[in-house]
Amino acid sequence: MTPRKRAVILTGHFPVQKRRGSILWLSDNLRASGWHVTMITVGYSWVSKVRGDKRFATLDGKPVPGIRDHDETLTSIFGYSPLHPFSLRRPLLDRLARPLHQSFPAYWRKKLKAPLAKADLVVIESGQPVMLSPLVRRFAPDAAMVYRVNDDVNVLGLPAFIGEAELKYAGLFDRISVASPHLARRFAAYPSVQMDPMGVSKSLLDQELPDPFEHRERAEREAVCAGTTQFDMDAVLSMARLRPNWNFHIFGRLRGTPSDIPGNLILHGEMPFLETAAWIKHADIGLAPYLDKPGVEYQTAHSNRMLMYRYFGLPMIGPKRICDPAVPSLVGYEPGQGASFVAALDRLDQMKRTLADPAIQDWSVLTERIASTVPAGQAHAGTGHHERARNIA
Repeated sequence: MTPRKRAVILTGHFPVQKRRGSILWLSDNLRASGWHVTMITVGYSWVSKVRGDKRFATLDGKPVPGIRDHDETLTSIFGYSPLHPFSLRRPLLDRLARPLHQSFPAYWRKKLKAPLAKADLVVIESGQPVMLSPLVRRFAPDAAMVYRVNDDVNVLGLPAFIGEAELKYAGLFDRISVASPHLARRFAAYPSVQMDPMGVSKSLLDQELPDPFEHRERAEREAVCAGTTQFDMDAVLSMARLRPNWNFHIFGRLRGTPSDIPGNLILHGEMPFLETAAWIKHADIGLAPYLDKPGVEYQTAHSNRMLMYRYFGLPMIGPKRICDPAVPSLVGYEPGQGASFVAALDRLDQMKRTLADPAIQDWSVLTERIASTVPAGQAHAGTGHHERARNIA
């Protein structure tokens, strides 16, 4: 029997959670292709535990530190570091606190050594995990090392030193994997940048999914928002008030909710992936109410929810900043401008569902591209970057 190749993924996600981030689809597809995956969940500290991190809302219970073998293809590792990198919302305070955040890589130093020792492939997801890059290269000098840029770290509200670390350590990677040209430009100086598309799970989305509208009175138009990352509540409230004969369904956790929510704005909270997919599959409109701020443009190519909307042929609405001529199903508005909302909704009202966007790939395409960073027939794919890691660290 051919031994399994071994992948290690460093991420802020958990291997079993309601919200299916793209890194989990990568893990699933690697395992289905014969790999063993060790998923190491980082970016949580005793601060998270004491304060009750809102990210735990996507779990069925509180996470348990330690190592867990889920089956012969999946191992997970989780731990609370003394402190994890988060912003104090003041650049000066973030700079002053930066030395304290060194407790984060210090905590993970010993815990990373064993799982990385036999890795053929290491995938580091953008965000706090990038701070561990020098350790990864040192402990896995012969592994193919991929930086999967799933988000713009400068848009996520993280301290500036995360973005600085991203560029400082970019040269350690054998592949910098992005899906958006907006993100690719950030790494233009590095020849290892590759455009690897996001995807959807076509086998799951193509199955029969029960119609959640079947047992309720259907509104004139049913609009769904499958996720609340960088969520603009004011924009959604404007749409709901301008279209009282439509229903607006929001799936995902919210930091807080206004007291004057109209009755046609329905907050469902976190929901398992297939249940959310069923709402999308039977809806009329997809909502992409991202906060209108510089840098968010990458979401048109990276947003899981928008990819599913496009796969099901839904017309979509979002801020003009994220509109792309290559995505004609997306209608844009100018946040805060009532006339712009009215015009966008009027245009949307004339649009109907279409066939699936042929540009949408299956997750297996992304998996094949990232796995190809490990040369065929070669157990390890090191390029000697560990020497540079010693200098950078």
